[in-house]
Amino acid sequence: MNISAEKNEIIKWINSLENPEIIEEINKISLRKSFDFEKEWQRGISGDEFKKKNQNKLQLTL
Repeated sequence: MNISAEKNEIIKWINSLENPEIIEEINKISLRKSFDFEKEWQRGISGDEFKKKNQNKLQLTL
């Protein structure tokens, strides 16, 4: 299916919705800012760093 046809199917589905809660959720999705993967990647930590930072917490829960 091409993009245009997919968009039309989504529009038809949205037009058929009656539940205000679902419409509200769709609005929330449309208002979200886009996710900046590169920025989040730079802010992230490695698995080893995570383990070191949380080792005490992990030991306390065991």
